[in-house]
Amino acid sequence: MSSLAKSTVIVTIFNLLGITFVFISNVIIARIFGAGVKMDIYLASNALPLFIITIISSALNVTFIPIFAEYRSKENNDVWKIVSSILNISCLITVTIAVIVIVLAKPLMQILTPGFNTDKIKFAVTLLRIQIPIIILAVINELMVSIYYSNKRFITPLLNKVISPVITILYVLIFSRYISIQSLAFATLTAMLVQTLILSAGFRNDKEFRYYWIFQFRNPGVIKIYKLMIPLLGGMIFYKIIPLFDRFFASKLPDGSISYLGYSFKIFSQIPPLISTGIAISIFPILAALAAKKDWAGLISRMSLSIRFVLFLSTPVVIMLCLYSRPLIELVFQRGAFGISDTFNTSHALSIYIIALPFVVVGDIVSKGFYVLQDTWTPAIIGVFEVIVYCSAAYFFLPGFGFLAIPIAYVVYVGSASINAYFVRKKLGNKGGGKIVISFFKYAAVAIFSAMIIYWPVHVIESVWVETVLVFCGFCIYFIVSIFLLKTEEARNVYYFFLKRINVNKMNPPITQI
Repeated sequence: MSSLAKSTVIVTIFNLLGITFVFISNVIIARIFGAGVKMDIYLASNALPLFIITIISSALNVTFIPIFAEYRSKENNDVWKIVSSILNISCLITVTIAVIVIVLAKPLMQILTPGFNTDKIKFAVTLLRIQIPIIILAVINELMVSIYYSNKRFITPLLNKVISPVITILYVLIFSRYISIQSLAFATLTAMLVQTLILSAGFRNDKEFRYYWIFQFRNPGVIKIYKLMIPLLGGMIFYKIIPLFDRFFASKLPDGSISYLGYSFKIFSQIPPLISTGIAISIFPILAALAAKKDWAGLISRMSLSIRFVLFLSTPVVIMLCLYSRPLIELVFQRGAFGISDTFNTSHALSIYIIALPFVVVGDIVSKGFYVLQDTWTPAIIGVFEVIVYCSAAYFFLPGFGFLAIPIAYVVYVGSASINAYFVRKKLGNKGGGKIVISFFKYAAVAIFSAMIIYWPVHVIESVWVETVLVFCGFCIYFIVSIFLLKTEEARNVYYFFLKRINVNKMNPPITQI
C-alpha cells in the first residue's frame, strides 16, 4: 500500500473512532438537555470562540505546512527557529484576543444574539467567558498538529478525536445535575488542555523536534508565513463567519430553533471528516512536496483521483439522508428530553444540510490546491463573495421558511464556493475536470437507483431499527452496483482495498493507488 493510503487509513480509523464517541456524547447530551432554551444559549455562546479558533488555526495550518516543507527541503537549520517564533508570536496574539473578548463579553453577546432577552444574555456571557481560554490552547495545538502532520506522524495529534468526546461524556454524566449546561463548556476547556499536554509531551520527547523561546519577527520564513496569512485571515473573517450569522438570525426565532440547527449540523459535520479529512490531511504534505518540486502533472493526478474518490463516497450519503434522515435522528436523539417534534424539526434541517456534502468534501481537497500553490488571495476574495451570497439567501428565505432558511442558505453558500475549483483548475492547466464530472453523474445515477429500491419498505414499515437496516442495505446496493456493474475506478479501489485487509490473495491489483 502507498504511504498516502497508509496515512489515509490511520486518519480515517481515528476519525471513525472519534465519530463513534461523538455519536455517544450527542446521544447523552440530547437525552439530558433536549432542544430547548439552555441548549440555544450554549450554542450561541460557543459560536464566537469557535469562529476565532477557526480563522486563526486554519490560516496558520494551511500557510505553515507549505513553508515548513519548503524550508525543510532546503535542509535549512533555521526551520525550528521559524517554528518556535510562529508558535510564540501566535500565542501572544491569542492571549491578547482572549483578554479583549473576556472584557467585552456582554456587548459582544448583545450584538451576536439580538433576539435574546436580558436573562439569556447574562447566562450566555457566563458560558462565553468559561470557554475563552480554548482560543489560546486551540491555536497552540493546531501549530503542533501541523508539525506532526508534516512529519507524517498522525497518531498523537489524532488522539483528540477520541479524548474530546470521552471527556464530554464524563463531564455531562457527572456534573450536569450540579451545573447544568455549564458542564459542556468546562468539558470543552478540559479536553483542549489535555490535548495540549499530550502534544507537548510528544513534541518534547522526540529528538527531531526543537523549541526555542524566541520571537524572530524579521525572520524571512516568519515574514513569508504571515504575508500569506494576511489575505487568508481577511477572507476567513468573512467566509468562516457563517455560524455567527446563524446565531444572529436564529436568536430572533422561537425557542429551540438554534438547537434544531445545532443538532442537525452536529450530525452533518461528522460526515465530511469521515469521507474527506483522512485524504485531505494526508495528501496535503504530499501536494506541498510536489508543488515544491514543480511536479504539476503529479499534483493534478493526485488531486483528481482524491476528488473522484470523495465524490464516490459522499454521493450515496446525500441521496439516502435527503430521503431518510428521520430514522437516523430518531435513533440518535429521540429519548429523554428530546421529543418527537424535536426529531421532526431536526431531521428536516439535516435533509437540507446534507445537500452541501459534495461541495464540502470536494472543497476540502480543492482548497489544498490553493495553499500548496501559496495563493491565499484568490480564496480570500471568493470567500467575501460567498458570505454575501449566504447573508442574502438567509435574509430572503427567513420569512417563509423559519429556521430552515439557515440550512437552505448554507447549501447556497457552499455551492457558490465551487467557483474555487474553477480557479484551481485554471492555475493547473485546465486538466482533470471532465473525468470528475462524468464520474459524479455515474455515482448519482447509481445512488438514486439504490435509494428507490428501498423507498417503499422504508415508508411502510414503522420500526426505526428496520428502517435503519433498510437504509444500510441501500448503501450496500450502491457499492455492489458500482463495483460489479459500473466497475468505476474508485469503486474497484475500495473493493480491492478491503479484500487486502481480509487477506484475500487471489485477486487482481487495484487500478490506481490513492
